[in-house]
This record gives sequence, structure tokens and C-alpha cells, in this order.
Amino acid sequence: MLEFIKVKLIQDHARHWYWVLFLLTLLIGALFTYYVAKAQDAEMRENLITYATTIEKSIDWRPYAAILNTNPDQLKEADLAELEAQLNSACKANKDCHFIYLLYQDKQLNKTNVKFLLDASPQPPSEISHLGEVFVEASKALRHGLHRRKALVEGPVTDHWGTWVSAHVPLGVTVKTPHFVMLGIDVAVNNWNTRIFKKTIVPIISTLIFSGILLGFMYQNRVREKLLAQLFNSQSALSELANNDALTGLANRRLLEDRMTQALKEASRAHNILAVLFLDLDYFKAVNDTHGHVIGDQLLKKAGERLTILLRAEDTVARIGGDEFVILLPKLKDEQQLIAMAEKVINELAQPFNIAGQILRVGVSIGIALYPEHGDNPSKLIKFADDAMYVAKRLGRNCYHVYQPD
Repeated sequence: MLEFIKVKLIQDHARHWYWVLFLLTLLIGALFTYYVAKAQDAEMRENLITYATTIEKSIDWRPYAAILNTNPDQLKEADLAELEAQLNSACKANKDCHFIYLLYQDKQLNKTNVKFLLDASPQPPSEISHLGEVFVEASKALRHGLHRRKALVEGPVTDHWGTWVSAHVPLGVTVKTPHFVMLGIDVAVNNWNTRIFKKTIVPIISTLIFSGILLGFMYQNRVREKLLAQLFNSQSALSELANNDALTGLANRRLLEDRMTQALKEASRAHNILAVLFLDLDYFKAVNDTHGHVIGDQLLKKAGERLTILLRAEDTVARIGGDEFVILLPKLKDEQQLIAMAEKVINELAQPFNIAGQILRVGVSIGIALYPEHGDNPSKLIKFADDAMYVAKRLGRNCYHVYQPD
């Protein structure tokens, strides 16, 4: 029993640690995945700025610088067509590039508008923005970037074309002029998120694998606990079979003798009286013969229950075979206490039994042996009490008799 409790405590402790490790693994895995995702996002934003800056520097803006610096709306159609061709060619160099365009700020009547200078995206004319068209969906981040005249990446941003991540870089020839122009590039957010996911798949899988291993250990621990509980229950059942009567659940002869041995040692130290009562039910054979063994067995169970109710916590009642019971009474102050108990047992078992609707009556003959007067070991005391019981039978039954050596 102590070993079982010790192992159970160890397993409970291990199970708690498994849960701590499992939750810690999920937390670390989530934080690491978040860090990788943010790092990849930052790297991609930097690359997008670099790509947009490269396009801006690859185009010679000097032929258009004068008009861009004075009034971008006056840019000639031929110039627009040339710029559109160059921008489209640059956009095709990167498969992620979906839209490429030029934006500028126009201040009219104390109101600042973001306008399209050129929408060079490969779309039908009805789907593109034209020179001077107000960019009505310009975000706060884009407006702030135009005001600061600094390169920026914003997004994901959703408009009526879809959801995008956008890079904006200033045209070098217009940075210090009243009319400020920015180059814009949009990439699809789906491809953007796919690349981030590909980078985070390793920490995600690693977290799942390690979490799975911990779950496996937790499952094994649970299986071991179940097996240990089954083993303990089996041992308890075997102990029950070894020490208790199968019919009544009372102690059997083996357990009775063990308790008698301990009680005799204690009686020897404390100089107490110890009594053994040997009980044999009167007329039980007639009950079996008349009503059958099933009714007889029920009667034995009821008799055992009545005896158990009469006893003190330190007393023991055992069934040692057939209709024979033995009661161990340790720590008696005097023989009067013993006699009172014997009379209670006789009176209790003389009361009728209601078994399956049938009223049955039996009695009990009791033989009594005492320590230290009649013996100092379990076998002798049980034998002498048995001998005294047969005397009680001869005296008329339903009575008790104390063993006399003669």
C-alpha cells in the first residue's frame, strides 16, 4: 500500500511537470513562430523598398524633371506613354509586382489631394486611373509618407481591386520641389502571406512535434497509472480473498489468527483480559434442509451483519466455516464485560430473521475461552472455546459456557 502511494505521488508529480512542459512548449513555439513571422515580414518589406528604389533609379527622370517640378498635370501624352512602357517593363521583371503607378500631391483651396500621375498597370483602360484622378482611397500612412517625403511600405491595405502590400519611394528629381512625386508598387497579400508561412512552417512543425512527444509521454504516464491502479485493485482483491470470508465479507480464520496474535501481545504488555467466543448457530441445518442453501446463505449474511453491529471498533468477528463464527474481544476490564457481550449476542441472534419474505428462527451456542487463564496462543484459545461451545450445546443450546479444563 505504501509503495503504491509513493509511486502514485511520483507519477502525479511527473504528470504536473509534463503539463508545465507542454504549455511552456506551446508558449515558446508560439513566440518563436511570431518572431520568425515578424522577421520575415520586416525582411520582405525591406526587399520591397529596395526593389521599388531600384526601379526608380533605373529610369532616367531628367527629361521630365522640369514639368514634374512645375505642374505634373501638363505632362505630355507621349511622355506618359514612354514612362508607362518603362514602368511596365520594370514591373514585369518581378512576378510579384501587380500594380505600378506614380502619385503626387496637389494643394488646392487649402485641401491636399493625392492624385494619380500615371497608372502603368497592365489593366483595361476602364480599370486604371488617369492623369489627375484623385486617389480617394489614399490611406493615412500614404498621406503621411507623402508629407515626410520618405520611402515607406504599408499594408495589407484593401481597396476595390483587392488586398495588397504597397511600397512607395520618392522620385529623386522631385524631393525638394513643390510638386512631389512618388513611385508606388503593389504586391498581392496572398503571395506575401504564403512566403511568411513558408518561413514559419519549421518552428510550427517543431513545436507540434515536441508537443506530440510530450503528449505521448503524458499518455504513457496515464497508461502506467491505469495499470498500477489495476494492479493495486487486483492485489486488494487478492488480499480480500485471502483474509475475508467470501460469503459474509467477515474476517476468515487466517485474518482472525493474525489479529489474535497482535491482541495477545498487547494484552501481555497491558495485563488485560482477552476473550474468544466460539459461536455455532442452533438448528441451522434444519433451515438448510427445509428452505435450501440459498436461504441458508442469506441467513448467515444477516447473522454476520447483526454481530458486526454489536461489536466495538477493536473487536473482530470471523466466520471460520459453515455456521461457525468466532468473536475476538481484546482489552476487557473484567469477565462481567465479557458476560454482557455474550448475552447480547444470544439475545440478538434469537430474534427472528426475515429472509425473502420468510420468518426464520435460530439460536446460538457460545463457548468462551480466556487469556491468560486458558491459554496464550490463538490455536489453543480457539480449540478451548470450541470445546466449551459443545458443552453449551449439551446444556440445551441458546446459551454460553466458559471453558473448564476438567
